[in-house]
Amino acid sequence: MPPRLPIPSSAAAFVRSFSSTTAAALPPRDSNPTHTTHSSRLSNLSNSSHSHSGGNAPGRGGASSSQRGDSASRLLDRYKARSATYIREKTAQMEFLKNQKMSNDYLRQMPRRWQAGDVYSPHDLSPIEMQKWRKRSLRNNDVVDALGINPLDMYKNFSLIDYFTTPSGMINHSKVTRLRPVNQRKVAKMIRRVQGMGLYPTVHAHPEMLRDQFYPVRR
Repeated sequence: MPPRLPIPSSAAAFVRSFSSTTAAALPPRDSNPTHTTHSSRLSNLSNSSHSHSGGNAPGRGGASSSQRGDSASRLLDRYKARSATYIREKTAQMEFLKNQKMSNDYLRQMPRRWQAGDVYSPHDLSPIEMQKWRKRSLRNNDVVDALGINPLDMYKNFSLIDYFTTPSGMINHSKVTRLRPVNQRKVAKMIRRVQGMGLYPTVHAHPEMLRDQFYPVRR
């Protein structure tokens, strides 16, 4: 039966039992070193640098924080000044528009337009005198009543239709035609019927009316 190998824990004792040399003794540590070691020099250097940085850091930090505070306060003051300027401009504009509207209202109530150098008395500002300067409205001359015609029967009269329509084929307003509401409705109905039947264009005047513009009569 082969011999058993020793276990690893007793390997060192097994080897030492066959060794004839003694272990070299380590030199004793010097508990009170007289010279400065490398580690002590590094620690002293770090302590000195820390002390220098600790003495100057608060000053630099305070200066940077004060600069940041000053810049923030300047930005805030600039924003406040800008907003105040905008509010003043907006208020002045609203005041100008209000005064302009009030002036226009007063001018609308005063028919007479005074010019520089005009001489007037308080009596001239009375309603009776102002009524004399009020503009007279144009007389409502109804062409249909003057001619005594029925507009619904005039659908073949292109010159009459051209008189009551615009160059683009639209019906003129009663302020332009000066017709009574009844006749205005009849004329509009007649024009819509003619355009619906295709006898009169809806986007321009009739070619018969445009002939003189493109083919003038030679004399």
